[in-house]
Parts: sequence; C-alpha cells; structure tokens
Amino acid sequence: MILRLIAIAILLIAGAGSAIGGQVLPDQRAPSRALGGEIAYTVYLPDAIAEPSRRFPVVYLLHGYGAGQGEWFKGGRVAEALDRLIGAGEIVPVIAVAPSAGKSWYVDSAAWGGPGDYETAIVRDLVEAVDRAYPTRTDRTHRAIAGNSMGGRGALRLAFAHLDTFGAVAALSPAIWKPGSVSSITNTQLQPSAGREKWFPRTTGETFDRKVFNAQSPFALVAAMAASGMPPRIFLASGDDDYWHLEDGTLEMYLDIVAHGLRPELRVGNGGHDWKFWRRMVEPALRFFDAGWHERK
Repeated sequence: MILRLIAIAILLIAGAGSAIGGQVLPDQRAPSRALGGEIAYTVYLPDAIAEPSRRFPVVYLLHGYGAGQGEWFKGGRVAEALDRLIGAGEIVPVIAVAPSAGKSWYVDSAAWGGPGDYETAIVRDLVEAVDRAYPTRTDRTHRAIAGNSMGGRGALRLAFAHLDTFGAVAALSPAIWKPGSVSSITNTQLQPSAGREKWFPRTTGETFDRKVFNAQSPFALVAAMAASGMPPRIFLASGDDDYWHLEDGTLEMYLDIVAHGLRPELRVGNGGHDWKFWRRMVEPALRFFDAGWHERK
C-alpha cells in the first residue's frame, strides 16, 4: 500500500507542470484466488487523489467480447470524459477500474475448463484489492459498474447478482436475449448451434448448455433483484441500428424491470454496435452514476 501511494505521488508530481487531469495506470495486477494467479486491470486516478484523507467513488468498466482492459480508455476515451466532467465540477472525482476478462462472459467457468472464474475474480478479488490499494469509498452506494456488449451483459449480471457490492449499473448495448421473446429470435450469436460454441466457449458447460445460459442471464435475476429492497440504479442504452439487434434485448430488459416496479433510465439513439455510439453514452452514464453519489465538493 505504501509503495503504491509513493508511486502515485511520483506520477502526480511528474505531471504537475501539465494540465490538470487524472492519471491512467495500465497493466496493473491484483492477486486472484479465483483465477489461481492475478487479474490484470487499468486504473484511472483523479487529480484530487493527492488530497489527504479524501476517499473516492469507484466505477468498474467491463470490456466487450475479444477486447481487453484498455478498451474503455482507447475506444471509449473515458479518461478524457472523466477529466472534462471532473474539471468542470459536473461530477465528483472518481476512480475508474477496467479489468481484463478475455472471452469469459463474466461468469465462473473453471469447472468446465472455460476461461476461468471471472465473476468471483472481479466481485471478490479485484474489489478487495482495489479497496486496499486506493482511497476508495467502500459502500455499495459509491461503487458502480458499467460495460459494453459482452461487458454490458456482465455488468447487469454482476450488479443484479451482487446487490451488496454495486449500487448502480450502466449497460451499453448489452448482449442479452430474453428466452422465448423477440430478442431470442432476432439474435445471430445463438443460431445456428455452431455459433453457440464459437461465441460462448465453455462458459455454460463443456458444450453449450441453453439451460445454464438462461440461468446466467440478467433476465433470470430481475425478479429477485427488484424484490430485494436494495436494487441498483440502472442505466440502459442501445443504438437502433445495432449489428446484433441488441436493441431488442435492451428494450425487453427495460420493460421487464419496469414491470417489477422500478424505473431505469433508457437511451435509444441512432447508432450501431460500436464506440461511435457508445462514446456518446459515456458522459450520460457517468452523470447518472454521480447523481447517486451523495457527495459534492
């Protein structure tokens, strides 16, 4: 902890002559019992981290299929968005953490020889490591999670399944399909059957298991989440020209949540399944998170 704070201080001093902004530290490592090794991540630290005794909200950023920990920083330009909003006083300073999770779909899959137990690695191991290493606010209200595509599905699933960990979630074009509904018909990743093995490699079993896949879906968690008395604040967004037709599942998720008495935020705009659309949603999502953080300085 002391060595990490010294490293942070050196970076801040080195950047003192430049414009005020946060620091992006790539290729960090956190020990992970779930993975039997380490989980890699990139972290954004706000300039205000140099202020003694101050603690900050945390946003976890989940990447899409085949991407990695740098996706939100390169494609999403999230550091620039954070610098702009924090610098203008539109949101409070925040720490952002983007883990690398391969093609895991953010589920535990080691038992089937899959990518690994990434759900546990993120929710338990990474969160614990980040709270030890940085001056974070450790209550659920000040911890949010966001993701795009595969990461959007993962963000919803982890937020709905771990209500004591995350107080808010934003899903951009989440890769979700409601069983037996429109989105399960219009999707292309589950049909034909060969595509299932390609897109979901050993994440539902040694071969694709639809029952397990449906049980892993955020749709399977909506009722319990809504009835819990502590649902997260929810932000959903999708482009209307999504290549995978993921606007269908996004709208169905919105309607399911509303049917259970909650009022999520919804954004449907002109755009496809890419960062050209998602970048337009980054700042609204960050403002949405900030509205739930009861601290402004």
